[in-house]
Amino acid sequence: MRADWDRPGVVRVTLKVPELAALVAGARLAAAALAAQSPDQARELERVLSGFDRSVTRLGPSPT
Repeated sequence: MRADWDRPGVVRVTLKVPELAALVAGARLAAAALAAQSPDQARELERVLSGFDRSVTRLGPSPT
């Protein structure tokens, strides 16, 4: 994984698919755990994950 500042407030991250999958899985688990303790934070995390899901849908198949 590599992370670099693209511009102030924006980080560009380059990762392999398994690294991305691990981060997203962790975020989904965190959202489920947060739901009982902090519904507002859980909703915000779910909003981010929904945006991710929409982006992946538009991504299409992996290039060969």
